[in-house]
Amino acid sequence: MNIIARLIASAACCVLASASAFAADTVRVGVIGSSADAPFFVAQDMGYFADEGIEPQFESMPSLARQVVPLSSGDLDVGNGAVSAGLYNAVSRDIPMKVVADKGHNAPGSSYNVFLVRKDLYDDGSIRSFADFKGRKVATIGIGSADMSIINEAMKTVGMSYDDIEQTALALPNHMVTLQNKGIDITLTPEPFATLIVEKGIAVKLAAVGDFYPNQQQSVVIYGGRFIKERPEVAQRFMNAYLRGVRTYMASVKDGTMTGEGADKVIASIVKNSSTKDVELLKRIYAVNINTDGSVNFEGMKKDWDFLNSKGLIENSVTPEDIVDMSFAEKATAKLDGGK
Repeated sequence: MNIIARLIASAACCVLASASAFAADTVRVGVIGSSADAPFFVAQDMGYFADEGIEPQFESMPSLARQVVPLSSGDLDVGNGAVSAGLYNAVSRDIPMKVVADKGHNAPGSSYNVFLVRKDLYDDGSIRSFADFKGRKVATIGIGSADMSIINEAMKTVGMSYDDIEQTALALPNHMVTLQNKGIDITLTPEPFATLIVEKGIAVKLAAVGDFYPNQQQSVVIYGGRFIKERPEVAQRFMNAYLRGVRTYMASVKDGTMTGEGADKVIASIVKNSSTKDVELLKRIYAVNINTDGSVNFEGMKKDWDFLNSKGLIENSVTPEDIVDMSFAEKATAKLDGGK
């Protein structure tokens, strides 16, 4: 090959490499910014998104409520957060969104959402069981969340119901302060806040959600309607990478904590990308459990919907059947398990 031919070939390679470099599809992802976002971060840092030709653009949005408008407009492609009345009501107002994968459930023996009781009330025997919740103030993250159904399930174990307690809404950072100031009796608090509160001697862990409500569906991955309709192939590739991230993350979970295979790399990814920077704390807290096939606890979602609807919090008639689409997760699972 003469020098001119070599130069032409070299230039062609450069053009192809340049084209490849710019071929990645940008996907805008709303993240909470906590350790629960681990599969997204792992998929990014370990190259799973890159393998699928995806360039994720993470947008910090601390709740699903903040993500609804950009998901509807197409300014956000992927969201995530807790299942709530607000999600169903948004869809009922012609804001197309679909629940497409699990992003956190409360597994038996490994639940990241727990009931905490003020230490003084536990120590003096005032609150030692759900039966002692009667008439007490219980703080959750908000009215209309699935936490209301969780409380109801807890109270049903002692022949009572949600109506026997007094619920109040508190932002998570305020759970610790309000317990410390004795402004609240009980909280339903997720990790890592739960562990921090207990370790400071402010409260006692009374019960984990997964132990009385197995696999309650706490958090989900959501696709915006425009993302599904206009870029279904990109949406599929995103799911392929996400579930690879889930599998790597879950491999790091041993006995409910991030102390298993590859945990150091997973924790490093969380520390790098989230607001949680304490490595040792991440090893101590109960890890979020996520199904490696992306499946959600549909029956649990129906149970929570029934309760929220009974309280008049669901508008119109949008049901779990209307908002769940497992097709992307099913195809991704088939591919990851050796299919095409």
